[in-house]
Amino acid sequence: MNKNNKHPFKTPAGYFDSFQNELMAKLSEDKVAMPKDSAFKVPENYFETFNDKLKGKLNKEPKVIQLYPVKKILAFAASVAAIAIIFLGYNWNEKDVLNFSDLANADIEAYFENNEFDLTSYEIAEALPFTDTEFSNMLNSPIENENILDYLSDNINDFEELNLQDNE
Repeated sequence: MNKNNKHPFKTPAGYFDSFQNELMAKLSEDKVAMPKDSAFKVPENYFETFNDKLKGKLNKEPKVIQLYPVKKILAFAASVAAIAIIFLGYNWNEKDVLNFSDLANADIEAYFENNEFDLTSYEIAEALPFTDTEFSNMLNSPIENENILDYLSDNINDFEELNLQDNE
């Protein structure tokens, strides 16, 4: 396309001046505008073989495309269900606040055993709460002899400190 020309299509000079006269002259002629011989012809035996060709095309298996594919629907439903379970299962307002009462006694004992403090057992006893129920529970549970011997063997280095001779 030529960029210099605004209109690339041109009509011959004086075309529209004589157009109406030429059109009227052609319309007034007795000559038929349509040719007598048709340019379109039907092939030989077309209509005799048409039914057989049509039946051959109709007997083929049609291609079926599902409007709603089941796999896509199941995948979408599974993803929506997973999101719903996650959303409903997540507790939005719960904040885990740990208290002293949440700690197990074994955890507290392990902490004191593993860390060295300059505290005596009396100072530790003053810091820890001690209720009457804990004291009564301790008195009600029987202490086995094996446990006493294990405690004494772990905590006392010299058996003479026990003064077993004097009490007999």
